[in-house]
Amino acid sequence: MIFAETLENLDIGFSSVATIWNRFYSAGNKRRVKFKRLKTLVLEFMEPADAKVKPSGESKLVSLYDDCYFASSESSSVSGDSPTCTESDLPTFDNTGEDDDDATLLDPDSPTLLQFYQQRKPRDKTWPLFPKLQSLSISKYPDSISRILRHFPIESIQRISIRDISRGWSSLNATAAARLSSLRVHISPQRFGAKHDEYRYQAWINRLFSVSSSMVSLQLDAPTSIPISLPDVIGLTCLSTLSFSFRIDLGTVPNLLSRLPYLKQLAMHVHPWSSWSHRCHGLLEYGDYEMLAHIPPLSRSLRKLVAYVGLDTSASDDQDCSDSTSNGPMAVERELAWLLARVPSLRLFKTEEMSSKAIRACIDDMLSYKDIVPHIEHLLGVEIEVWKY
Repeated sequence: MIFAETLENLDIGFSSVATIWNRFYSAGNKRRVKFKRLKTLVLEFMEPADAKVKPSGESKLVSLYDDCYFASSESSSVSGDSPTCTESDLPTFDNTGEDDDDATLLDPDSPTLLQFYQQRKPRDKTWPLFPKLQSLSISKYPDSISRILRHFPIESIQRISIRDISRGWSSLNATAAARLSSLRVHISPQRFGAKHDEYRYQAWINRLFSVSSSMVSLQLDAPTSIPISLPDVIGLTCLSTLSFSFRIDLGTVPNLLSRLPYLKQLAMHVHPWSSWSHRCHGLLEYGDYEMLAHIPPLSRSLRKLVAYVGLDTSASDDQDCSDSTSNGPMAVERELAWLLARVPSLRLFKTEEMSSKAIRACIDDMLSYKDIVPHIEHLLGVEIEVWKY
């Protein structure tokens, strides 16, 4: 066990819930192990025996997340220079109902905690310690995620990635989670899909985004069918990288962008039937571009935007912006074009091939109005790429 004194990175795969902690001890030695220098820990568990086959859309969601996540390390023209978020930039509103004095990542009212303490008590003196841990990644944990998170110093960890889980996600405390610098929560399709799960997820999203936080990176993945909205009050104002692989309501994105002054990269899965037109009928009628000269920008920091719409309808190569209707799927693509027009800092936009054609047509139509070109001239320099997964 000498390795525990000097080890800084540890990756353990193909683990089982029953034997995971036995792998931290040598045979016949049950003394507490203290990993004095360990900074990064990756735990990957074996696939549950009753795991369902992933739907075809799962690969798209993973690709969408990767497109945004890996972009943060790219040294390209889309990164640019931007101001740094400081503590003085954080909102000062109160987070009612989310008091968390002990900074635990788990909700103190979670029904799994009592069972956890009952299981832990007999072996409490032999649990390994990770005093210097900064990055924790857990994937495919088959039981409630709260049972394993309690073993780690959550209050000192900066980055947490929880992937392919199906139990216990609703017990994650939004206030404590927002204290991280980086968070990823990926919920697998297994045991997720009932309407009450989606409504619980919406409530959890509302709590998470309402907490004042200095978090800089957030990736959220869930197999939702209803459009997920975001609260009007956004507390995660220091985010620079944000990824949604759940289906987001496009109507909440303008407010989101206007409240994230440091956001550089955004990847989102747009619900095909969410549309501003449904709430503001007639506001975005074809050809009504003059108002772009009178409305303020939504963001001056966003450099890269990835939007997967996932429409099931077909589009021809010669389809143009005038073919869109105020209530059909094309309305979403038209409104995405309006979104791009209100982000003067944008350098790169990626979407699937069908949507890219429709959005290009809308942008070309906007630029044909000479009077508003000075207000949207950044669109001339925006690179539009076809997103591939």
